[in-house]
Amino acid sequence: MGMMRVCDNVIWAKHIEGNPSIQEHVLALQQDASLILLIEDFALRCVKMRDGADGRPTPGLKPADSVAKATWSKFLEERRGEFVRVRLKEDPDNGLNASLSGLLSEWESEADSRAYDGL
Repeated sequence: MGMMRVCDNVIWAKHIEGNPSIQEHVLALQQDASLILLIEDFALRCVKMRDGADGRPTPGLKPADSVAKATWSKFLEERRGEFVRVRLKEDPDNGLNASLSGLLSEWESEADSRAYDGL
């Protein structure tokens, strides 16, 4: 288990302390890979942020869907600036998502994401 400071709309790897393996895991993820963080025992599905325009990886996670966004927003409202417990949870969908990646790319538009996120 580690600790994380609640301070931004996204979760930056540098804000995770006390357990280097969590930070290393986040930094090693490929863009758009998902994982579940247990933050104060609340499950938060996150995705690794996309690489920058110059190709450098972005060292952060963002909430993956509307439920995760609402949960994280509530943490920001109530606990901004505080340190909270954080640990990794295995994401059972991540292996499936990785194996299907690119197969149905015509369904990966921004409009589809808005229409179907959270279902």
